[in-house]
Amino acid sequence: MQGIPPSRRKHTRYHCSGGAELRRNEGAPAVFANLSDISLEGCYVETVSTLPAGTELLFLIRVRDTMLRGRALVKASNHAVGMGLSFMHLSTEDQQKLEFLVGTLAGSQDLRPAEQRKAVAEDPFRVPPPLTTPTRPIPTASMTPARAGAAPAAAQHPSTVLSQKIMKSINELNDLEQNLVKDRVDPRLIAQFHDAVGHVRQTAWTLQQWVDLNNSGGDPFEVLPQLEAERMQMLAKLAHNVTADIDATTINEFTLGISELYETIQQLYRRLRKMLVEDAPSDI
Repeated sequence: MQGIPPSRRKHTRYHCSGGAELRRNEGAPAVFANLSDISLEGCYVETVSTLPAGTELLFLIRVRDTMLRGRALVKASNHAVGMGLSFMHLSTEDQQKLEFLVGTLAGSQDLRPAEQRKAVAEDPFRVPPPLTTPTRPIPTASMTPARAGAAPAAAQHPSTVLSQKIMKSINELNDLEQNLVKDRVDPRLIAQFHDAVGHVRQTAWTLQQWVDLNNSGGDPFEVLPQLEAERMQMLAKLAHNVTADIDATTINEFTLGISELYETIQQLYRRLRKMLVEDAPSDI
């Protein structure tokens, strides 16, 4: 391809919008991410829930109607921004899907004038990502960032307008978090704000999937388990933080809401025990 500088990588990476589900192992809670670019050897995903470099994980990548499953290795991890993944194992069918997808992306670039062709730089500067998952199928030639002069929001599909509003809100929250860091706000406040923004991002990503499936005639309710998994992760994280606060004595028996929390935890415990422990009495 003309106009693209040589790269140390064996395969060229191409910008590609899509979604990804990442799991440490089968049955583990999913981390949801946005696909940023892809090649025959790996991809980059944008997520605030990053994993350490060297972590092996299972992935499911969705690009329009194409789904790729396999195992990957985290080669690079940018905290709260994203991860570079190296594909370790793909089935023969998924390998063929990947080759077709990358070939399609390369072909769409070749059809452009040389000055408009764009591949991903060798070591691109990564910034906190907006929510980029498309809300409905788009033509192959449109799988690159939108250019100036695009149709105004008023002329676009309602789901596209909704997606743009979500993206704008997430971008504003990301910018606010960066400003909090620059202004040296108490790290404890930044950490809580970061967790809250992460929850908003995951929920908004699921919302976009729901709108996409609803508009394309699919079953939108198949994305609801993602919300349930997100609640599990949020609850576990909150419980960990509350436990740390109790150990640090910043929470005690006089803390506002502590009695209500105790009753809620008791109710949750009884239901979980009844569900998970077969011989648990029904009146516990």
